[in-house]
Amino acid sequence: MILHSFVLLIVFVGPAAAQVASPYEPGELFNPHPKHFLRKFGQEQYRIWSSPFRASSYDTHSVRKYVIPFVVIAAGLIATDTRTDASPNTTAQIRWSGRVSQIGAGYTLAGISGATFLIGHVSGNDHLRETGLLALEALAHSQVVVFAVKQITNRSRPEQNDQQAGFWKGGNSFPSGHAASAFSVAAVFGYEYREHIAVPITAYALAGAVAGSRLGARRHWFSDIFVGGSTGFLLGRYVYKKHHNPNLPGSPVRRTSHLAPEIGIGANGVAATWRW
Repeated sequence: MILHSFVLLIVFVGPAAAQVASPYEPGELFNPHPKHFLRKFGQEQYRIWSSPFRASSYDTHSVRKYVIPFVVIAAGLIATDTRTDASPNTTAQIRWSGRVSQIGAGYTLAGISGATFLIGHVSGNDHLRETGLLALEALAHSQVVVFAVKQITNRSRPEQNDQQAGFWKGGNSFPSGHAASAFSVAAVFGYEYREHIAVPITAYALAGAVAGSRLGARRHWFSDIFVGGSTGFLLGRYVYKKHHNPNLPGSPVRRTSHLAPEIGIGANGVAATWRW
């Protein structure tokens, strides 16, 4: 469990704490030129992976709000995975779950994100263009992080061993790449269009369906899904917060509690609203 906790620390603290240090200026989109992009992308990856080893990382708002509770929950799920694993599903359910999970495949999400960028570029819609670019970057970060953690943990899948959710067994179950990819892209779309409530609801609903389908297809344990989805969300949030142009629609990531209303006083009275 010590090494498990160390891996979780890197997965959660990295993308969350790295938000305080980025090679990009706030609102700066990555340059699509290969040399520039690879250099900046590599610098961000370095900050993501090195954040757990910097004492200053643990003073950030994101660590207190997201990382600590997520690590505790993930550790509990890992300890109980064999007891919470669903019984073998029917062939039809496994087949349909596999089809739904294709929504969260890397090539599907890259296609959706790329199409969003192209439509925005052709139509002159800078907001749509930014959304596509940031979704592609978030997807790229999630692919790198998930691949690396899978190689470190080598966890067997439920279909390989129903009785033991073991690590270092030669598998690639932890964390779920589909869940990470889906939630990284969903987070970008959700933040970019948070004023249009149907967009974040649809984005997160589809990401949730992808995550659930991986359980139905018996490709992952509950903890794989939780860690993958949480990591993807944090990476998408990180990319949005660092690169969103404040002059475009959307809004910055808030540090205030969603439970606290926004109060407005005008000629017609007082109004209180909540933003989710």
